[in-house]
Amino acid sequence: MNVITATTRLARELQQEYDREREAAGLSSWPTAPILPLSAWLSELWTDWLFSGQAKTSERLLRPAEERVIWEDIILSGAEDQLLDVPTTAESARASWDLLHAWVLPLEAAEWKDSEDCETFQEWAEKFRRRCRENGWLSGAELPAFVADLIERGEVPVPEQIEFAGFFEPTPAQQRLFDSIARRGTEVRERELPDAVGKAVRLVLADASREIRAAAQWARRILETERDAATPQFRIGIIVPELSQRRSQIERIFGEEFHPRARLRPDLDPKRLFNISLGLPVDTYPIVETAFLILETDPQEMPVEIAGRLLRSPFLHGSEEEFTSCSLLDAAVRSGGEPHVSLRDLITLAGHSDASHRCPKLVSLLRSWMDQYKTLRTKRMPSEWASGLSGFLQAVGWPGDRELDSIEYQTLEVWNELLSELARMDRVSGSIPLDRAVGVLRRLASARQFQPESEPAPVQILGVYEASGLRFDRLWIMGMHDDAWPGASAPDPFLPYGLQRRFNLPHSSPERQLEFTKTLTVRLLSSAPTVMVSYPARESDSDLRISPLFGSDADLRLLTAPGYVEELQKQNSSRMEKPLEDHNGPPCSDTTLKGGTFIFRLQAACPFKAFAELRLGATAPEQPEPGLNALDRGLLVHRILERIWKQLQSHEGLLSLTEDGLADIVRSEIASEIQAFSRRRRALQGSRFAALEQARLERLIREWLLLEQERQPFAMLEQEEKKTVTVGGIDVNIRADRVDRLADGELVILDYKTGECRASDWDGPRPNEPQLPIYAVAADSPDSPVAGVFFGRLKTGKVGFRGLARSKGIVPGVRVPDGQPPLGDTIKVWRKVLNQLGRDFREGKAIVDPKNRHQTCQYCELPSLCRIGQADVQLERGDD
Repeated sequence: MNVITATTRLARELQQEYDREREAAGLSSWPTAPILPLSAWLSELWTDWLFSGQAKTSERLLRPAEERVIWEDIILSGAEDQLLDVPTTAESARASWDLLHAWVLPLEAAEWKDSEDCETFQEWAEKFRRRCRENGWLSGAELPAFVADLIERGEVPVPEQIEFAGFFEPTPAQQRLFDSIARRGTEVRERELPDAVGKAVRLVLADASREIRAAAQWARRILETERDAATPQFRIGIIVPELSQRRSQIERIFGEEFHPRARLRPDLDPKRLFNISLGLPVDTYPIVETAFLILETDPQEMPVEIAGRLLRSPFLHGSEEEFTSCSLLDAAVRSGGEPHVSLRDLITLAGHSDASHRCPKLVSLLRSWMDQYKTLRTKRMPSEWASGLSGFLQAVGWPGDRELDSIEYQTLEVWNELLSELARMDRVSGSIPLDRAVGVLRRLASARQFQPESEPAPVQILGVYEASGLRFDRLWIMGMHDDAWPGASAPDPFLPYGLQRRFNLPHSSPERQLEFTKTLTVRLLSSAPTVMVSYPARESDSDLRISPLFGSDADLRLLTAPGYVEELQKQNSSRMEKPLEDHNGPPCSDTTLKGGTFIFRLQAACPFKAFAELRLGATAPEQPEPGLNALDRGLLVHRILERIWKQLQSHEGLLSLTEDGLADIVRSEIASEIQAFSRRRRALQGSRFAALEQARLERLIREWLLLEQERQPFAMLEQEEKKTVTVGGIDVNIRADRVDRLADGELVILDYKTGECRASDWDGPRPNEPQLPIYAVAADSPDSPVAGVFFGRLKTGKVGFRGLARSKGIVPGVRVPDGQPPLGDTIKVWRKVLNQLGRDFREGKAIVDPKNRHQTCQYCELPSLCRIGQADVQLERGDD
């Protein structure tokens, strides 16, 4: 008997069940079971008719990708630049066309005039239908009616017996097809599904994350403890609404529970005990992602982020051999500070003979890339682009020279299938440029859901509609709260709302949605003898309740299980190892450490961050910004003031200048520094940008120097002078921006800041900015006591001094409040604090302990390493 299924997955499940039965019967070989999904069966009937000699027309069945191209052309021809996302609109229009034919909606009905969107779609649909008729094309949506006509005319043979399986709610087009088969004398049956609801247990979990983990632990416990679970035919189902939105979280948590040691091993994926039915778009797989990076990148100007991903990709020739040097090259490119880079720039950097990032194989590859890219600047037919793009990728060394693993090899085969689909689009497309060809290929890849073949897994994770018609030995249905089940109605945006309600389309109204969901709920609860139904108690800031469809209805025989989660955790705790808390790294054996004063700043902010960045070297690569970033602007100000004070030398030298003379010095030194700085920042090579920066800096520096004229007399003692001091057992290299000597011999330490700064940054056992306290501790002595420690704030509109002074009047704007301890006592406190921070760092103290969770962690790049997010307390329902 032929079996026709509603979904491909159900066909595969029935085929496997059939094969197991043959194997259990002792057979070593048997014919393939005649089990096909409806779409494949219709295509098979159409193909048989086409080559049977009875076809009087040359109807050609369009592939989905070809239909998308036709819809895009139709929409573009009438868009008049009003649509920003034509591909997405085309895909929505194609879905509406499918729905229109599935439910046999009249395209001439008066309701199409009800809204502008519906009327516009009606025009598109008429154009699509006319173009198909003119070219002898048949869309996939029209195939069921077309085959039904063939069956009724007796032009295609039908089997004597057909069983339909999994058709939860046949559409009118499907029902007409089924009726036409029955009228030909075929015995038509529908596979019976159990309608008796099994035992069901209702659970409430604190949140969605704990709900997923509880389901994973439940499934693992069944596999470990139940004898029947070891048999090949035993199946555990996990049903997840909106599976596409939660896929990554589910995969991570189930990986942690089932394969904690192999979770990051892609080569072990085929051996996993769980399988997620929903594949990923092909263009998200790394090997295909690299191909698109190459095809979509302009070699004259590519974002640094894209360049870095290409340099680190394992799918280029020589990548394995030059991996380290290519990674160093990526860091070198980022350190240049430019947001874009060209292939010529990369060739220059990678070709340096004395650089650690020298990559000769990469240089050869990039030169081939530049040469081959020139040949792609023509219009071609899709079939020509398919071979041209494939040849171009091979010429630039993709997919690399290392042996591909199973998943990569399967993905590469799918990529070749996509190129074949592109090649078959000549009949619906004329000559197109490179960007259009790559765009079509990208949409093919993003529309293709791909799941690599793997060994059969006992735990199946599915969406709600995929599970229809399947049977399980154990079943868990999650996410069944009142906001999600039943879901909100979602009428099709291009079909008239009145027409949808008149023909009772799915999701067309709340009443229709409720009716549909009720039937589906009973079907799901009948899919296994034991069903777990769970929901999260909270989502974001909302309290949730169980869906009313799983409420107190006696027919569902739901039981509450308040102690189930605790029992589950208790059973799992027996196999969990007791965590070992060790917050210390190895102590430092050397007093000379890299980092300078930054050691103390990081240790105060978070000991783990200091250990990871300075001891382990766990630092994120630089992120270039357009123009000048904050660091660039601060460096410019420091260098300009250094140039100016080399000439002035003292307060007297500053006062000796006339206003015009001071303006001339400022203008000249800024221009010289901008010119020198432009060698490393291309933004300053543009005359307009350089002029704006010149004007900004002139205003800022002049305002600062006029403020310095109001100070007590001083002479510059040191400027950017490097010294080595010992603090907390660590030899620290310091370089103060300026140290001035007052007339009485006391010292003033000054540090320029172009951002936010305040004296309170030096307070407490964990100061935010310990740099100036270190300078003060190193400089203070009985012969030359420190009279003031100041930030020199150079921020437009907020120029001034911030800091602490021994007495009033040392600098303008800084007072000595009543009750402030003497500066000498404050320096003694700083010395004690800094010595403690230094000792902690040397001893390897590395506890994850941010001083201020929000401020310290907001821009930290290490949360995946310290995993601070896992320490958050997640309250169970009812906890205070």
